[in-house]
Formats: sequence, C-alpha cells, structure tokens
Amino acid sequence: MNKQYQCYKCLYSSKKCNVINHLNRKKSCERSIHSSYTDSEIEILNKAQFEQKNTKNTKNTNNGNIADIINIDTQNINNIINNFTINIDKITGFNEEWVVDNLKESQKNNLLVTNLMYTHLLKIILENEFNKNVIIENKNSTTGLIFKKINNEKQYQEISIDEIINESMIKLHKQLSTIYDNFLSTNENYDDDDTSFNEHISKQKNLTNQKLNDFLNNKKIKNTVKDIVKKIYIDNKEDAILNQKIIIENKDTFENGY
Repeated sequence: MNKQYQCYKCLYSSKKCNVINHLNRKKSCERSIHSSYTDSEIEILNKAQFEQKNTKNTKNTNNGNIADIINIDTQNINNIINNFTINIDKITGFNEEWVVDNLKESQKNNLLVTNLMYTHLLKIILENEFNKNVIIENKNSTTGLIFKKINNEKQYQEISIDEIINESMIKLHKQLSTIYDNFLSTNENYDDDDTSFNEHISKQKNLTNQKLNDFLNNKKIKNTVKDIVKKIYIDNKEDAILNQKIIIENKDTFENGY
C-alpha cells in the first residue's frame, strides 16, 4: 500500500504528488472542522511529512501526537497546554451570550462617546479567553468554525461568514442596549434633575439601533461591516484555535454531526 500524505489544515489525504500539488496551489484550502492545529503547527507538519528523516515518525491522522509527527521536544508542546489553564465548561458557545463581566467601567464609559461601538465592544469581549469561540481562517474565507453548546454536547460547526457576522451584530446590539439601559438606570438614581446625560445616552442607544438597521438593510454598509468584524475574528484566530485544541483533547469523542 502506498504511503498516504495529508494537508494538516483541511485534512485532505492522498499520495505524495497529489498532496504536494494541493499544498502549492494558489487558492488556500478551508480549515477542516477537525483540525485544531495553529497556522505555525500546520506549516511545520505539512513540511515535516516530506522529510526523509521523519518518515518513520509520520502519522497520517489528525489524532496523532504532534511531537511524534515532527520529532520535536514534547515538553515544549505540553507547556503550551499546561500553561493555558482554562475551564472548558466556561467557554461560551456561539449560540450563547458572550461573558461581559470583565468589562471595566472605563471601557463602558468609552462606549458612551464612540461611534464605533460595535467593533469597540467586540474587541473588548474577545479579550476574555472564554469568548473566543469563532475561527475564521483569512480575509478570503467564505465560511468559519463556531463552537456551540447544545444541551450537554460541545461541538464545532462550519457556517457561512454571513451567518457569523449577522449573529455577531445582533448579539452586540443586545449587549450594547443592556449597557446603555444600565447607564440610564444608574443615572436616574443619582440625579433626576440633570437630563443632559440621559439625553446623550438615549441618543447613543438610538444610534446603535440605527447602525444595526443600516447593517441589515444596506448592502454596501453590510459588506463594509463584514470586512471589519471578520478581521477582528481573524486577529483572534490563534487563541480561538487553542480553545478548540483544548476542547477536543478533553472530549472522549468528537461528534461529526453538524
């Protein structure tokens, strides 16, 4: 039987010449739902399988130990996981609301004066490691991976970029509305006579509503917003992949179903 090689990004498997052609093609392949390697790991693995000295150690399954595949120091790999102490049960599913307990008062105050409230809030939200549940490969990707919790099941699902951005904007709108409502409620408790602050917050909330409406109904605006939000997720891709790696390695089985 001929030895099988593979792309560690999309997990395409075939004979050597086919895989080489696949890796050298101009259009990059999409990340497989079962690949939890970072970009740097993928690059090393794809090259290492063709090196003669590593032939006997090469495994053609995504379940293999990365240290066995590329013959590097296993302690360095283990340190990456051990030092990233995270309770996988606390990782939010994309079908859940983001955790915003980490928002500082100064950050909330900034949301009162910026017209970029959606992107500003998303960047703050993704500073929390538990909220990193979206993996978008690059600016040309048409689909991404999201982590979902359905009952007691934890799984990754491939969905379109449009779905990811639409759902993100709706969730951000909900979070912003809550933040502005809390500001209004707090200010009423302190000074009922001063209406200027309340008026400002009300205008900011109205602007938030208008921005969501424009996004949903104006194709040009939607495309612009999509590129901006997409980049924010891409900038957080490596940490999101690390979450995926930990989730997969801590599951007895990984569901294939979508």
